[in-house]
Amino acid sequence: MENLSISLKPKPMKILISIFLILSTALIYSQTREETLDWLNLKLEEFGDNQIMGTYQISIKKDDNYGDYLLFVRKSWNPLLNRNTYQYYSFVPEVVSKIYLSTKNRTNSTLDIFIRSDTEDIYVPEDDEFVSEFTISMKNGHNEITNRIQKGLLHLLNLMGNNIEPQKELFTN
Repeated sequence: MENLSISLKPKPMKILISIFLILSTALIYSQTREETLDWLNLKLEEFGDNQIMGTYQISIKKDDNYGDYLLFVRKSWNPLLNRNTYQYYSFVPEVVSKIYLSTKNRTNSTLDIFIRSDTEDIYVPEDDEFVSEFTISMKNGHNEITNRIQKGLLHLLNLMGNNIEPQKELFTN
């Protein structure tokens, strides 16, 4: 009778391919638009400067003429009116040229997030005007999460077809 021995030793090439497949599936995973939007809204609500400038919420809307566009809603408390007031900013993702962090207009070292268009393509319906920039003010002492929110906004725009490179910090403390 013939000797039918089966080698149970795995082949090195099969091991390499298996490791590559496992690592590549882990590395190519990134958050979807909905997951990114949920995370951003959670962090903006928690770390937005709701005492002074208000907090933001973001949604993706669809228009027959323009396709998907972003709607940022700033909710702030107005003590004179004794109620919340709302400010809206809407734009298609392609108009955003930069999302950057700055301490502009702040007396402390708290970072704020600026969303900028090279042209005045960000619509503000309450004022019936277009602007080139708006600011998301953040709570004091949370600069690390502000950096992460900036990256999340860049990721959301990337998922919507606008790949913006993050601004390089030339001077840091």
